[in-house]
Amino acid sequence: MKVLIIDNNVIFAEMVRMYLAEEDFTVQTASTARDGLRTFHSFVPDVVLLDLSLPDVDEITLCKTLRQQTQTPIIVVSINSRASEIIKAFTAGADDFLTKPFSMQELKARIMIAIRKSIQPPSTENSPEIPADEHFLQLQLDPVRRYISVNGDMVETTFSEFELLKVFYEHPYRVFTRDELITIIRGINYHVNDRSIDVHITNLRRRIEIDPKKPKYIQTVWGLGYRFAKP
Repeated sequence: MKVLIIDNNVIFAEMVRMYLAEEDFTVQTASTARDGLRTFHSFVPDVVLLDLSLPDVDEITLCKTLRQQTQTPIIVVSINSRASEIIKAFTAGADDFLTKPFSMQELKARIMIAIRKSIQPPSTENSPEIPADEHFLQLQLDPVRRYISVNGDMVETTFSEFELLKVFYEHPYRVFTRDELITIIRGINYHVNDRSIDVHITNLRRRIEIDPKKPKYIQTVWGLGYRFAKP
C-alpha cells in the first residue's frame, strides 16, 4: 500500500514516513502543494496524508483540487482542532481528520480504514427503497428543518444528539474519536465531555436502532470511537 504525505513540516513528515515504512507501506513525501500534486499523479498513492498549512496555496485549496481529480482517500492532519476547521476539511472532500499530535498506531488504523472503505462495493444509496421491516431501517434526516424520521415515524432528539447524528449521517463509515465529536458539538454544548458523548450515543441508539443492545448503524470501533453504517 502506498501513502503520500504532503506536509511542509519536514521533520514530522520524515518521522511518519519512517514509521509507515517499518509497517510495510511505500511512502513518498512532498512539502508544497505543487510538489504534492505532481507526486500524486506520478506515485498514484492509495491514501493521502495532507496538512492544510502549505506555503504555496490557501489552506484548503489542495484538498479541493485533489478531490476534484480523484476518489483516493484524503486524511487531513492539522494542529488546528477547531470545529470550523474540521467541518471545512470535510466540506472540501477530506475523508478523515487527525489532530496533531496523534499516536502512530491510530494513524495506521485510520489509514487502513480509509483504504478499506475506498475499495468497498459501490453504494446502493440510489437504488429503489427497500420496504421497512424488522431487518431494515429507513432513516431520513432533514438538516434544514431539523427533522429525523425512522421508518416513517418522527424521532425527537436533543439539539446535541441531532448534531451528532447529522455528522454521522453526512460522513458514513468515517470513524470519529470521542475528542472529535466533543470538538464538533462543543460550540453548542460547552459542558460536553467523554461521558456525555457516550450518553448521547446510547440515546441515539435507542431512537434509531432495531436492537439498541446490538447496534447495526451507530457502531463502536474499539480503541478509536464511533462510526455510522448508513442504511
